[in-house]
Amino acid sequence: MSAAVPLAGMRVLVPRDGSSGEQIGDLVRERGGAPVLVRLIKHAEPSDAAALHDAISLWNSGYFDWLVVTSARTVEVLLETGARRDIGRIAAVGPATAKALSEAGFRVALTPECEFTGEALGLALTEELRANAVPGGSARVLLPLSEIAEPTVERALFDAGHQPTRVTAYCTAPAPAEPLNDAALASELEAVLVFSASGARALATRFAPLPERTIIAAIGQPTARILTGLKMPPNVIATEHTAEGVVEELAAYCERLTGSP
Repeated sequence: MSAAVPLAGMRVLVPRDGSSGEQIGDLVRERGGAPVLVRLIKHAEPSDAAALHDAISLWNSGYFDWLVVTSARTVEVLLETGARRDIGRIAAVGPATAKALSEAGFRVALTPECEFTGEALGLALTEELRANAVPGGSARVLLPLSEIAEPTVERALFDAGHQPTRVTAYCTAPAPAEPLNDAALASELEAVLVFSASGARALATRFAPLPERTIIAAIGQPTARILTGLKMPPNVIATEHTAEGVVEELAAYCERLTGSP
């Protein structure tokens, strides 16, 4: 294995399909790996779609000062529900989400500077609101989230005296398993990429136990903690919380392994 192809020949599980999965697969191929695209998570409409549409109507009317977006899937929901792009201010959890927003025509006013997590976003937004208070001092913030998202951002806003409104934008569930194929594939995997807590749980359900040699790469500490609790502690925890960051950290880890005496 050379520095130019640190993942040479490795079968790497990419937990997505479609164009998103292919883009990540290309990152793996560029480093010599053989990506295996398997969708682990599926999304569905919320059970209370009326509440979501009501919240978007309030956003469109200018009621909310800020909109918090924590995933590319939420961007799709905003487009599907006709959210206006020309009002309010938008906070994105990280560069991948910010890119999806920009490509959809939304202007991003804030992203965390370092960590791209709910905790970091909550801190960054409360600090922004402290420095640039809205009229009245208490900001109205819309949070369209997955139904299983942790309440980190809303808690930070509430504790700082603001008015967060959380609404379910989409539901998340494991994609259907394929027991025979999954068992065969699990025995062949040399590395897996894990991008979320829900993805970690789906990975454990479908592919555990993985071979001891399998390298597990997590997108950040929150996902790493979930993996550890599932008895699948990660070998790699990305410091840049993006898909690109995870692949790059995995490649660097493999380079260190092959360079060890």
